[in-house]
Amino acid sequence: MKPRLVLWLVLFALALSGCGRKAFPADSPVVESVTLEGSDAVSRDDVLAGLATAKSPRFLGIWDGVVFDYEVFDDALLERDLERIERYYRARGFYEAKVTAARVVKTDDHHVRVELRVHEGPEVLVEEWRAQGLETVDIEAATAASVAVKLRRRTRFDEADYEASKKGIVDSLANHGYAFAKIVGRVTVDVARHTAKIRFDVTPGPRARYGRIDIVGLKSIPEGPVRENLDITEGAPYEKAELDDAKTALVNLGVFANVDVRQDLSHPESGVVPVKVVVSEAPLRTLKIGGGMRLDVLEWSSNLTFGWEHKNFLGGMRRFSIESKPGVVFFPTSIDNLEWPRRFLPRNRVRMELRQPSFIEGRTTGFVAAEFNVYPVLYPDLGKSSSDPVIGYLETKAQTGAERAFFAHHLYVTPSYNWQANVPFAYLGTQKDIHTVFLSFPELDLLLDFRDDPIEPHRGALVSNVLQVAGNGFGGDVSDVKVQPEVRTYVPISKKVTFATRATVGFLFPQNYGSTLASAPPVPPTEASLRDQQILLLRAFYSGGPTSNRGYPFRGVGPHGVLGFLLPSTAACKFDASAESCQRPLGGLTLWEASAEARFPIWEPLRGALFIDASDVSREVAHIRFDYPHLSPGFGLRYGTPVGPVRLDVGYRIPFVQEVGTEKPSYTEGNPGTIFGLPIAIHIALGESF
Repeated sequence: MKPRLVLWLVLFALALSGCGRKAFPADSPVVESVTLEGSDAVSRDDVLAGLATAKSPRFLGIWDGVVFDYEVFDDALLERDLERIERYYRARGFYEAKVTAARVVKTDDHHVRVELRVHEGPEVLVEEWRAQGLETVDIEAATAASVAVKLRRRTRFDEADYEASKKGIVDSLANHGYAFAKIVGRVTVDVARHTAKIRFDVTPGPRARYGRIDIVGLKSIPEGPVRENLDITEGAPYEKAELDDAKTALVNLGVFANVDVRQDLSHPESGVVPVKVVVSEAPLRTLKIGGGMRLDVLEWSSNLTFGWEHKNFLGGMRRFSIESKPGVVFFPTSIDNLEWPRRFLPRNRVRMELRQPSFIEGRTTGFVAAEFNVYPVLYPDLGKSSSDPVIGYLETKAQTGAERAFFAHHLYVTPSYNWQANVPFAYLGTQKDIHTVFLSFPELDLLLDFRDDPIEPHRGALVSNVLQVAGNGFGGDVSDVKVQPEVRTYVPISKKVTFATRATVGFLFPQNYGSTLASAPPVPPTEASLRDQQILLLRAFYSGGPTSNRGYPFRGVGPHGVLGFLLPSTAACKFDASAESCQRPLGGLTLWEASAEARFPIWEPLRGALFIDASDVSREVAHIRFDYPHLSPGFGLRYGTPVGPVRLDVGYRIPFVQEVGTEKPSYTEGNPGTIFGLPIAIHIALGESF
């Protein structure tokens, strides 16, 4: 880091800690910290989070009174907090818990430290639980209700599990048609024996059917498509899960700011449940203007974003959107080549999409999209010689298909047909003997999502698969089959710590290309090798980057060699394919990637991550190489924003485990370069890596 930059950072910190700091309260001290000792079975963080007495928040974890207000100490609040602690422990099954000490220690003229000690005492265990009334319902409903009970014999009694069990029994019965089910619970605690007996008295009531279905609040949105997506009809058997699914379907339409599905359960004798759906429409037209900048080992670029969306285009809830991202690449400037740009390479991406809900049937959405892209093909070190050629593509894409959700919106099935044309041209230099490539393929996307949050998941799993069949009677210049399944898991280690994993494999089976892939790319290139390389540029698997192996730059993992249509102009590359400056990522036919990551809080909204990534790409069909793991541990920071976390990741390439037993892999695996002389890669992105 440059000395001048360090000086400015120091001055900025001094300004924050001095001039930017708020004055201390005149009458009361400020809470510096709150600690709790003796809490072994119950989370200290959970106990402290429920107290009114809290430590003063610190800006960047360093300064209190900067940006945030002070937390002022109050004796009366502390007295009530001591009662709250004991009540919290009783709710967790510790009926003899006592706060045995509470000290307020003055640390300076303005701060105090609050120290608390608790004696948990013995825990109360569940001796038995019974549910009376389930014998009157069918066996399937009774079994589901019993499974919903969270309490287990010889485990600690917890009021949260008790309340969840009551709700689970009622919900299970409602999902089997018993809309009017009621429950009364009773807990008998024997403090001397440290046991609890629980009894649930269940009144199932009659099985119900849907009554009148009313939709209230529509203004510009037509009722027909809304009712079709609701997919509930008067007189059909009642099921609570079906109502929850209907609400999710309406929310996913994206045209409502609020959706409230209300049931009228006031007349159980009728066996009928009228339903009123109350909606409020969101703004139907949206204008988007923005911009961004990118600096990494590939490029320094900037772009603007202009977009417009209409959620009721020509009526019928048709959703039309158009977006353009014009930009420029400052060539050849990059993070490891900070020379002043010599050329400005324009790029643009324009995409239009029309989505039609209730296509064919109520829950199916049809769509058609068109996209036009102009972009250069960039690689690390490209442009270090002023005569290096730079090619680009005029890319046209078209897609049409349908999307359908199943199983309470956990499974999404999206079949589509895709057409693509890539027309090469020369940004700089002379275009080699490469030609336009036409792709035509059907695609099937499957997504099974059980995550608790799609942006920052803490628990659950996601399974997906992409299958493409190009050519084979569908037209185009390319015939192949491409498949890539992926599995992600999220396991809560604690309330705020998540252990996440990701694993994927990819297989590409070429049928009318690839004959030149068995050996190193020839120099000079042949017509067959040029064709194979150009198709691979569009179809092959690549690894490395912010959502892949984070110890490597984008496309940095896997086989490298001479790209015939991007042959550097140096004399060495014309005769020696092993020269490092001649190597470019070639892509491959087989891919595997695996990642594990622990995500933990540092200071809200700042969070950290420790990760380890591994991956490889092979140029052989269905050949997974485990002797090239490209193992990369690292650390990261995430800063929460309304649109997701801003992420910084630093990955380190461990010697001898890039290619097993070799300190430096051969030139055919490429040279990912260094930053500050270290074998690392730095990535800045928006959203979690997976």
